[in-house]
Amino acid sequence: MLSLLATWLGHSDAAHTYWYLTGTAELMALAAGKLEPNAEEEPS
Repeated sequence: MLSLLATWLGHSDAAHTYWYLTGTAELMALAAGKLEPNAEEEPS
């Protein structure tokens, strides 16, 4: 099934797709926090 998902996503290697299956909610929240401006900082 992983190779089918990799093909559907357009990945050249199933190893690139595996990351999507191992991401956790905590990891996704951490990544999202890096993209959002810090709410405690005042805009410059």
